[in-house]
Amino acid sequence: MFKSAILLGLFSVSCGVHAEWDVPIAATTEAKYYADPETKRSAVIPSVWILADYDHLQQRDDDSVKHLSVKMLNEADCVAGKIRMVSSIYYSLAMGKGDALSFSTFATEWSHPASRSPSASIFAYLCPRK
Repeated sequence: MFKSAILLGLFSVSCGVHAEWDVPIAATTEAKYYADPETKRSAVIPSVWILADYDHLQQRDDDSVKHLSVKMLNEADCVAGKIRMVSSIYYSLAMGKGDALSFSTFATEWSHPASRSPSASIFAYLCPRK
């Protein structure tokens, strides 16, 4: 029952994500990353929803979920220079469309983003230098 309530809450949050995805954040040979500026929250720990849109079907190491995109809620500690993912929702189709296949509300550990990585680009978006 509790898990169902969490899923329903995440689904309503994910549906509330604007989904225009017109702010490119980063690109790799495998994926393009976009921010939803309407979900960017400026606070002591700013956060934003990010969409990773993959060129080819992906499979996570920990299960058999195959997906083409994932929406991730990221937070940054601008003072410490660290970032973490708080939630993720995996989708069957590109650009966060199709079935929501899997979700996680487990926050990852805070870490320094690797230079020139998508995480570094997300951190720069959340913590612009003044």
